[in-house]
Formats: sequence, C-alpha cells, structure tokens
Amino acid sequence: MSGSQNKSASKASGILKFTGLSALVGVLGVLLLAPIGLVGGSAATTGLNLFENLPTYLKPVTGSQASTLYANDGDEKVVVANFYHENRISISYNDMSTNIRNAVVATEDPRFFEHGGVDWLSLARATATNAISAGNGPGGSTITMQYVKNSLVEAANLAGDKEAIAAATTASGLEGIARKFKEIRMAIALEGISSKQDILAGYLNLSFFGNQINGIEAASNYYFGIKASELNIPQAALLAGMLKSPNDYKPDEEGNLERAKGRRDYVIDNMAAEGYITGAEADAAKATPIEVNLTHTPSGCEANQTTAFFCDFTVWTIRNNVEFGATPEDRENLLRRGGLQIYSTLDLDAQTAAHEATMTWAPYDDPSQIGSATVSVQAGTGRILAMAENRVFDQTQSEDLGHTSVNYATDREYGGSSGFQTGSTYKVFTLAQWLTAGFHLNDHVDGRVKEWGPGDFSARCGGVGGTWKPNNIVKEPEDLTVVQATTMSVNTAYVDMASQLDLCDIRDTAARFGVHRADGAELSYVPSSVIGVNEIAPLTMAAAMAGIANKGVYCSPVAIDRIVVRETQADLKVPTSDCSAAVTPEVAAGMTYAMQRVISGGTGGASATGDGTPLAGKTGTTDSGVHTWMTGFSSAVGTATWVGNVVGNKSLGAYRLNNKAANTVRHDIWRTTMKAINKLYPGSAFDAPPAEMVAATMITVPATGGQDPAAAEELINASDLNAKIQTRTIVSNQPEGTVARTVPGAGRSVPRGSQILIYISKGGTLKVPDVAGMSVVDAKSTLLAAGFAAVSEPQPSQTQFFVQSDTIPAGFVVGTTPAAGTSATATGAILLILSTGP
Repeated sequence: MSGSQNKSASKASGILKFTGLSALVGVLGVLLLAPIGLVGGSAATTGLNLFENLPTYLKPVTGSQASTLYANDGDEKVVVANFYHENRISISYNDMSTNIRNAVVATEDPRFFEHGGVDWLSLARATATNAISAGNGPGGSTITMQYVKNSLVEAANLAGDKEAIAAATTASGLEGIARKFKEIRMAIALEGISSKQDILAGYLNLSFFGNQINGIEAASNYYFGIKASELNIPQAALLAGMLKSPNDYKPDEEGNLERAKGRRDYVIDNMAAEGYITGAEADAAKATPIEVNLTHTPSGCEANQTTAFFCDFTVWTIRNNVEFGATPEDRENLLRRGGLQIYSTLDLDAQTAAHEATMTWAPYDDPSQIGSATVSVQAGTGRILAMAENRVFDQTQSEDLGHTSVNYATDREYGGSSGFQTGSTYKVFTLAQWLTAGFHLNDHVDGRVKEWGPGDFSARCGGVGGTWKPNNIVKEPEDLTVVQATTMSVNTAYVDMASQLDLCDIRDTAARFGVHRADGAELSYVPSSVIGVNEIAPLTMAAAMAGIANKGVYCSPVAIDRIVVRETQADLKVPTSDCSAAVTPEVAAGMTYAMQRVISGGTGGASATGDGTPLAGKTGTTDSGVHTWMTGFSSAVGTATWVGNVVGNKSLGAYRLNNKAANTVRHDIWRTTMKAINKLYPGSAFDAPPAEMVAATMITVPATGGQDPAAAEELINASDLNAKIQTRTIVSNQPEGTVARTVPGAGRSVPRGSQILIYISKGGTLKVPDVAGMSVVDAKSTLLAAGFAAVSEPQPSQTQFFVQSDTIPAGFVVGTTPAAGTSATATGAILLILSTGP
C-alpha cells in the first residue's frame, strides 16, 4: 500500500471514530438530562435480572477463586496445595487495607462514593475528549462500571463462552458503544442492590494483577508476602497503579521498575490530593524504594512433593464423585474456580515419615527404577493418614529418571495404576474364611507339594481351571498347624486349606474387606488366587488391614474430612466412609492371633518396630520375587507397603536398594512408617480369640492294620486327617503288603488334619540286634526301630533275668531273650536281661 493510501485509510478511520463517538456524545446529552429515566422500566429490570438470574457460583460478586487443600499438623490445618485457573482468593471489604481502598478510589474514581454508578460529568468529558482526539482520550468508566465489565468477562470465562468474552471486551465501533450502554445500565442497577463497600471489594477481588494473579489478596500474597489487610501506603499505591496495565507495571521484572515507581508515585499524589494522606506522608511514601517479597504459590499437587500423590488422589476423588457436579467438567471447574477449602485426612507427621522412609529405602533415582508405595489408613474411620511413593510427581510427561504422574498406591481411575499382584498377603482372606467356616487355628494342614486337579476345589460361582502344582520358596514342614502355616507363609498349606473351602466364599470374604482389582476387572477366584495373583492397589490392602484391626468391621478409605466454600462458608457434601462387618469380631481376633506371630517370629520379623506396640501382619512375595509386600496393623492403623516392578519382571533379589537386598526393604519402609505412626496413634492390646477357636479339633486315628494301604489312606483322609504312605516296609505279623501300623497309632486322639504315617508290612521274622551294654531306654529304642512290636523289662521276681557282670553296670542290658543274632517273630515280645553289677 502506498503512503498516500495509508494516510487516506488513517483519515477514514479517524472520521469513523469521530462520527461514532459524536453520536455517543449526542446520546449522552440525553442521558445527562434523564439519568433517572434510564433505569426505569425494562432497562432497570434487565440490569437486575442479569445479576439475579445467574447461578450462585457464577455471580459476578463471587468470581473464580483458587481452591486450597489442607493437611493436618497436630491441631493445625496446613496448606499443601492450591488449585486455580486464575489465582484468586476473594476477601471482604473489611479485610482490605484502608490504604488500598483509598489508593484505588483516588486514582480510578474519586467521586465513587458520591455517584450512583455512573459519573456523568466524567463520562461526558471523557467522551468529548475522545471525540476530539479521534478515540485516543481517557476513559470515563467508574469503578462500578469497571466492576460490571470485569464481572461479565469473568462470567463468560467461567462458562467458556468465547462470544460472550468478545462481547464484554469489544472497545470500538457501534458494538463498543452498545457494550458501554450495557455497562452503564448494569452499573446503575447494581448500585441499587449492592453497597458501595461490596462493589469496591468485588472490583478488587476480580481485578487482574499480572502473572495469572487475580484479586488483591493473591496480589498482596505474591508481590509482598503479606495479606491485603497489611498493605502500607507505597505497597497499596503500587498495586493500585498496576490496574491501568498490570504487565507494564508489575514489579517482579527489572525492566518495569522505573515506570512502576513513576506510576506508584502518581497514585500517591492522587491520594494526597483527595485528602486520604498528608503531604508529608506522600513524600515519605514516594521516597521509599520499591521492595517486593515474591511469594510464589504454585498451582496443583507438584508444589509439594512430600504430599503430591495423596494430593493427586484427592483431586481424582473430586473429579470422580457426583457430589461435586453432574459432569467431569463441572467438577474440574468447582475445584479450580470454586474457592474451596478442602480439609483432608492427611496427617503431615505420618506422611513425612512414610515419604522419607520410601525415598530412603527405594530412592526415586535408583537406576533399577524399582517402584514402591506405602499407605496408612486409620482403623474405624477409613481416613487415609499417609500415601507415599518413590517417585517425583510430574504431570509434564517428563522422561527424567524417577518422574511420573501415575499413583502406584491407588486404582486406575484414581491415578492410572493397574495394581500389583499381592502374593501371600492375600492368604489372610483364606484364613478369615477358614475361621468363619468353623475350623480352628491349631488344626493341622497338609504342606506337601503335589499336583492339584480341578476336582480338588469347589467354586459355587464357576469353574476352577486345570491342574496346578504350587511350590514353596523354601522346603517347609509337611505337617503343620494353621498358625505355623501363617507364620511361615507356606503356600502349599494354604492351598490345602482352600481345598477344604469354597473359592467363591474366599473371594467374597476378600470383597467384604473392600478388596477389588485396581484395573476394575472382576476379582479372580481360581485356585492360584489364594496365593495372590490378583492385581490390587496398596490403598486397598491398607484399608483391609485396618478392617481386621477394627474387629472385622471394614471402613472404605476416604481422603477428605470436609469441604467449605470459602466465600459463603457453606459445607459441601463429601464422600463418607462406609463401614460394614466383613467378619465377626471373634474371627478378626483369630486372624490377628495368627498374624501377630508373623511379626513376632515369622516372615515379618524384620518389620517389628520394637516399641512395645502390639502388631500383626502378613508378608507377600510373588513368583520370581517380582513384587514384595509387607502389610499389617496395630489396633489403630493399618499400613501396606509394596516394593516391586513397575514394568517388566525383574527379580528383586538381583538388585540392591540403599545397600540392602531389594526384596527386604519393604520391611524397612513399613517398620519406619509404623514406628512414627505408633507415636501419633498409640495402639492397644488386641482382643484374644475364643479358646475353642485356638484349640484344635481332635480326631481319633482309625484302625487300619491289615487293610489295603490305598483303602487305609482313603479312610484316614475321610476322617479329616492326612494320610501319607511310607515307602519303607517293616516286619509285622500283618500279611505282606497290608498296613502294618500307623504313626500315631490307631485309637490315638490327634488334631484335625494331622499327618498319619502308614507303614506297610513285609511280614516274616527279624534278626535280634545286639543291645548288650546299652541302657534300658536305648535298648528299647533300638529293638523297636528294628521292627519288633514290643520290648519289656523283667519283673523283680524273674530272678533268672538278672545276672552278675564284671563289665556292665547294674541296671544296664546284658542280653535279650531271644538272644542277639537269632531270628524272632516281629510281633513277639523281646525280654531284656539286666546286669546286677559285679
């Protein structure tokens, strides 16, 4: 375009501006003559309705406010995160320093307390000046009019209405004139329903102060590290001066300081001119250099890494619950614009202990990238006291080592994790069903390794699959009590227990303790589920542990105690903990009885806190040591610690974390966390289970002598005992190939499930071994071991069996009848010959 064309265009633009603004001058002449008529009839009604018909949280007097998350530090509520689209904390007129109120009025609208929403003289003067200067003169908007404009923009922002935003900010042409008339109408209407104090407070709460900071309170916090009520004259003047052009005058940029001071001093002069301060006060304030104390308030959970993953869980709690809005968008807006005060369940001391223990024993930057999460839940309330993870919470999709936004402690819909196999920690639910079914803690179970078929298990809710041969990590006893099986975490013993129950009942018992898969799929009930193949979140296991501690009453975990809307102080409905009985108090006491021994002398011994607090727990290790767990509780708190692979299937035994075997650090994390929690939430003694639950059910060993070994085995098993046929045959008077005898013998009373050894007869006679020189006890033992059914000592009257000996002490064996080296019937009795000495 040529230079002449540019001049022509500029001239045409000036004519249009002049014409439009001249028209405005004419209209304003009418307004000057009839200001009362402007608010009469439909105009006033429209203005009032525009304010009254908006939803409560969208009303201009509210505006978008930051929400704050609090944790508990003793009795004190401590801020751990802020959430906002616009960083704003709305406050009342009386919470604003007199200095800031005076500074704003003196500079923006000196006749604010005198006019009815529109300063007609200032507006006419400004309009005329703009007409003469082709639209480049000063504005004539009052504080009330500016507040209306800011309110319309804010309401449009909250609604996400781009057209409304444009309409509220159009500054030129006929649309600009229409907008100005709308502001005038609404300003007059607003003055009719609101006090000057509320309007000024509303204006200062909505005003922008640069850096995504909105409202005088947030601005005071950021630029000076103080409340708005504490602003002095130079500080107030600086912030008031920023209202003209926030980014040009914000003092956190070196290049702005000179003009910021000039603007500040201009405001100070206005304050003096309007009589708010004396000349001396003005001179002293202008002589003060600009001094800021920048106090950044980061948005979101990343601001505090100690509490970050709990914070994220709390955010997802709000996002996922209809209590906070009909749609996810409504809930997000409420969180980031609703000015909520969110009082969480988090205990900062417990959280700090869990966080530091996790980061110490499983460092986030370890090259192995082994993951870890620990959660503590209060028994009886479901309140989450701690939630820690060995990662830096980072939502930027950073590839930095140890950074993630996935919360390993929670379910997929509450943080993105699909959970982890729990290993033997899941056995506690089989234990619960065992006791519920009426079996006892000192009943015996079969710990032998064997192959199981689908017919060995029952599942009323479906099939159980094919064959399966579970193993133990180390060789374990074959015959052991349920308490021993729990203490040593014997897989095969627990599979034997499950075979005597219904797999669906075990699943349902787990579900009553709140157990569910983290990925949302159905909880598996195949035989291998007994030893922990379901992927479950640490939070779920911690809440289940708290349920056992709470005498069998499970309470669903919650992260929020209370939410208050800051401006109205109204309480919002929050998700509450639902409590219901998972098992009877007696069964819970029985579970605890066995689980105490896991820590006092079993696989969880390294987790003992040594502080005298009664503890119970259960360890878990999955196949190949891919995941390890320590779960447990005091009477007050349940805690679950997981250490394992986030991706892949590395054996933790191949790694070291903090100079310890990686498969052992779960104990260090759990122990350290619980030791701190025991001080905060002291535990008491556990209830004892009923005596009959601890004592074994006694069974009489059936007589099987002379029977076919397979038939004898079936009979013994049918008697709720566990038969084991011995491969070594023994001499007996029973026919060869039949049952010679059992150990324990027929007629003995033994605990239910005890192993009964079946010995098979090889018939015939036995050669009598030489027992000369032995004590009576040793001689009997030797002869019985050789296969003889009975060995006896002579009576005093049988003098022929007492002989003198120069070499064998009195009372010791000289020989036997039948004699050593001869053959004798195995079923016959061997009589000992004893020495009377020299």
